[in-house]
Amino acid sequence: MSGVPVETVAAAYGLGEPVGAAVYAARGELGRIWRLDTRRGSWAVKELLVPVREEDARADVAFQSAAAEAGVRLPRPVLTGSGDVVAGGRWRVYEWVDLVEGAQVTAAELGAVTAGLHGIGHPAVGLVAAWFADPVGRTGWEALAAAAAGAGGGWREELRESVGELVALDELIVPPDPAAVVTCHRDITPDNIRRAAHDGGIVVLDWENCGPASPAWELAKVLADLPDGAATPAYRAYREAGGPGRVTEPADFSMAIAEQGHLLEFYARRAMNPQESEENRTRAGARLRAMLARPLTRARVERLAEECARADVPAP
Repeated sequence: MSGVPVETVAAAYGLGEPVGAAVYAARGELGRIWRLDTRRGSWAVKELLVPVREEDARADVAFQSAAAEAGVRLPRPVLTGSGDVVAGGRWRVYEWVDLVEGAQVTAAELGAVTAGLHGIGHPAVGLVAAWFADPVGRTGWEALAAAAAGAGGGWREELRESVGELVALDELIVPPDPAAVVTCHRDITPDNIRRAAHDGGIVVLDWENCGPASPAWELAKVLADLPDGAATPAYRAYREAGGPGRVTEPADFSMAIAEQGHLLEFYARRAMNPQESEENRTRAGARLRAMLARPLTRARVERLAEECARADVPAP
């Protein structure tokens, strides 16, 4: 049974008369996506699981509008009749886009899309959030290891064994340069760069995480998330597409390191929290196991920086 009050949401956003209940489509960390069909069309209704300030929602919609004007394809956000982004403190709406199931973009396409997003140059509002810029730090890692010490096996043991490496990795983080910061997507992954079903064109999804960041640092994070061997074609495609960021040293992976640390901490505490739902604890445990199976390490950061340096050298 749908958890979406379809009549209320449809009326608030002027979507037209619903022709049935909303159908569950997907879930991320920030919300659930439902498909709502009305006599006017199909819509993606996002049920927010984390409170969002209207001010912040308006900021990400402004970036989405700038991206659409620059030619980036995305599900257009829909505003309420009064011009708000969020209705009832819980709902957001976008145009529905049918996607090709199971089809992923190539590393080169991911690099080119990242270049296009960075080329927008949309001004940043505020400072880079600690999630993307600050290390967890030795104290934080040791506290997390102590919290996980009561149980053995699985991700807990792997996390405890990784603390030394995570502390060493944090030492690479440097503060962001305010002059280099613009509004970035901050969640560029193959899950969010997809193909439209009707023509195979690339569509960029999930813009709610956007905000201030350095293009070079976001680029480094995109490269760090790719499978081995895919970083060089992605970086070259980014350069060829006119992307402004350059990855030249391990410190450029500061955003990737900070985000990995905060994600590990977030998932670990969620997985260990008995007050969380079983769904949340299970999801958190699965994410931890996946991340700890292929963590970002100093060695991999240094190797990726070297790959980018070689890719920047003109061919003879």
